[in-house]
Amino acid sequence: ERLGIIIDVSHLSDAGFYDVLKYTTQPFVASHSNARSVCDHARNLSDDMIRQLAKRGGVMGINFASDFLKENGEISSVSSMVKHIQHIKEIGGIDCIGLGTDFDGIPQNLELKDASYMPQLYQALKDAGFLEEEIEKIFYRNVLRVYQDVLKEK
Repeated sequence: ERLGIIIDVSHLSDAGFYDVLKYTTQPFVASHSNARSVCDHARNLSDDMIRQLAKRGGVMGINFASDFLKENGEISSVSSMVKHIQHIKEIGGIDCIGLGTDFDGIPQNLELKDASYMPQLYQALKDAGFLEEEIEKIFYRNVLRVYQDVLKEK
């Protein structure tokens, strides 16, 4: 924190997550993790973790990899992404959700193959009842806020 580095807990164990929570004061991120109660993957966050991350002002980036979205390992779908986003909003609020696609680290069994497909996610969120302001927060404002909070000159 003294160095202005954003701490990322996406590859940490549950105990590691709670250590970061205990020993830091600044917002931190789970750059590419989803909701464990929607898909039981060890790298997804539990509801309590989502609440704690939100209380701290942090952000979790929705991971587009199918293993993080659905337990059956089918193609990564926009509808699964929306389901995770809806759950995270319910647990932690809209301010803790971002995008953490993991395009560079996942197999190509994706409905959204690259950033040019983002309008599909935008439309799916609109169709699910998300407001324009909420979609902007998910797409960039929440992550920008954390960057501005943590990366300020020390």
